[in-house]
Amino acid sequence: MTSIPPRDPLRSLRAVLACVDGVRHLPALAVLLGTFAAAGLLLAMLAQAVARGQGATMVLYGVLAFLVAFYGGNAAGLMVMDDARGQPRRGIVDALATALRTAHRLLGALLLIAIAYAAGALLLALVLVVCKAPVLGPAAYTVVLPVAVVIAGLALLILPTVVVPLAAPAVWEGADTLQCVSRLFAIARRRLLEVVLLMLVVGLLASVVGALVMFVVAVGGQVVARLSAWILGPQAPAQQLMAGLFGFGLRSLTGAGVNVGASAYAAAGVIGGGVVAVVGSVLPGLVYLRGACEVYLAHADAEDEAASGHDPARPGGAAAGTKAAGAAAGAARSRGILATVAPEASALETTITMARSPLASTTEVDVPLDLVATVACCPACQHAVQPGDHYCGTCGAPLDGDRPEAAPR
Repeated sequence: MTSIPPRDPLRSLRAVLACVDGVRHLPALAVLLGTFAAAGLLLAMLAQAVARGQGATMVLYGVLAFLVAFYGGNAAGLMVMDDARGQPRRGIVDALATALRTAHRLLGALLLIAIAYAAGALLLALVLVVCKAPVLGPAAYTVVLPVAVVIAGLALLILPTVVVPLAAPAVWEGADTLQCVSRLFAIARRRLLEVVLLMLVVGLLASVVGALVMFVVAVGGQVVARLSAWILGPQAPAQQLMAGLFGFGLRSLTGAGVNVGASAYAAAGVIGGGVVAVVGSVLPGLVYLRGACEVYLAHADAEDEAASGHDPARPGGAAAGTKAAGAAAGAARSRGILATVAPEASALETTITMARSPLASTTEVDVPLDLVATVACCPACQHAVQPGDHYCGTCGAPLDGDRPEAAPR
């Protein structure tokens, strides 16, 4: 069983707090704004088709609205993931092309998870049917009830806290459909509580950003609307301007009996206010996307560390070892004997490692020839052994009594 390496909780929390940087990602903001506008226009056309009873047109506009929202949101997510991974930001066109090639993996992963949940529900129903047995049924139900309650509760907790927010970041990070599902369930199995708490923090940060945006819009809107009504007169009514700032468009005001078309300033205020409303609604979404990416990356890295047995958070861990190994390989590249070498290895250890795996590496190191010439070997398999060994580490042959002291290499 693979052990889970110890981790610094503050590291994940600091990474999550960095999600507020998402509001400064202007290209992703532009993609989300364009997606929001295009999908909103298609939904308005869908509403018109529904009012006219045009069945085929309804389906067409509905499918187009879903595709625009889905692929546009994935393109913005890919751009946010680049920031979370510390990679150079890709362009808008590149992000859209990548989303068109890979975003379907998210649908496949969600479909597999839905099938798994449906199978679990069916299994629970079958178990409850078995519990209807006349004699053993009540006794079995005594055991089934607490187990089923815990499993069903955890499954329903995993759905909104792990599956929904972290499935898309897994695909944006490069996982295919099966890898996405396996990583999500691995995270849920090993780090559910931490993920739940961190996602609550992400949601809280997004809500705070949304509240700040609403405060700015409300206070700034009151000042601008009253000043506009004072300077422009009744052609710019303050109530209509404020309604536009909170997302009430021309159709909404017209349906409420407000004669927006009576003034060009009123119509312009509603349209401009709509732009502010869209930007204000997108900013918390960027924060949430960045936070979900940070949470996924932190725990996907932790799963990789558990699988490899390394912890890069520990001083001298995987990152430091990789850096030291690269430096050692670069320093030894101009020398003349092939061997596998670890950082800080002695000459004798280097020689023994070379003898045990002569074809495992092409790293060149400098080994004194006198040590190479006096390496002890196993009499059965001729692999190098260390002084004091009683059995060969390669074939297991006994070495006492008949092992040669040295053999030429």
